[in-house]
Amino acid sequence: MTVRRYHPALVVLHWLLGFLIIAQLASGYFVVSRIPNADPGKLGTLKIHMLLGMLIFLLFVVRFFVRLFTSHPPPTAEQQHGIGQLRTPIHWLFYVLVVAMVGSGWYTGWLISDAYATPGATLRADLPELPSRMFHAWTALVLFLLIILHVAAAAREYMTGDRNIFGRMGFGERRG
Repeated sequence: MTVRRYHPALVVLHWLLGFLIIAQLASGYFVVSRIPNADPGKLGTLKIHMLLGMLIFLLFVVRFFVRLFTSHPPPTAEQQHGIGQLRTPIHWLFYVLVVAMVGSGWYTGWLISDAYATPGATLRADLPELPSRMFHAWTALVLFLLIILHVAAAAREYMTGDRNIFGRMGFGERRG
């Protein structure tokens, strides 16, 4: 008997990670990047941003292993041909982008770690020009666009006939 829904752990991780990633992208753009580097308070805000980034990475690793060891619903008719065949490579791209975000954020954090060791210190003035910081920002933009594509693809699939597409990533009886 095939499963109709993803494992409940995958469902929880999917929606939790979706919320956390969107919150992180928004906080990075609307909060962290708007605080001047000369403001000593930016270090505390940046520390929270980095801790949440590490939490996202940890949850992604857990999600990866849960996904490897649980059964999944078969692909829908839309997912078996045409543009629907891109779903697997695009999901792998999510993993690559999250690892790239965490890696570039970690490296940038390492480059500015001296500011955390000195009480009352501020961030270096050239922080926005650091290659790892620029990579982090561009990767965030690509991740944001990929999330929009992901939501649009699910909405398109729903509108073109698969009324259960959102139910697959929800709770309820898995077998059918």
